[in-house]
Amino acid sequence: MSRAALTYGERQQRKIVVEGAIDVSKPVEGFYRIKLRSNGVYVGIRLWYGPPHDPVTGEEMDRSWRWQALANGEEIDLDRVWPVCARHPITEEEYHNYERRQRWARESAPETAFADPSRRHDPLTAMLPF
Repeated sequence: MSRAALTYGERQQRKIVVEGAIDVSKPVEGFYRIKLRSNGVYVGIRLWYGPPHDPVTGEEMDRSWRWQALANGEEIDLDRVWPVCARHPITEEEYHNYERRQRWARESAPETAFADPSRRHDPLTAMLPF
């Protein structure tokens, strides 16, 4: 008894469509929120496709366009935030609120996770930033 020869390239692929599914292979420009660590605080994420900026002067550089990300206004590696952030879109206003909260915390409460989102947040001992 033998099986019919079937190469993998000739097999028919079943296409499964899930409602609300996100195509994670292509980032989507916009504003999102995520936690950069477990037991951390939320940070605002901005994703966009465009030319990179000079890290010293902030001027737009004449380089190839690429996907870029900001976490509360500071550069962050796109691979660190995408596609995790895709489930939590926010408005631009909410993104700017996260930015302002971090600026305030750096001046008024530098030991908290709100000043440094890579720190662990303990809600029982940490000061609220408001």
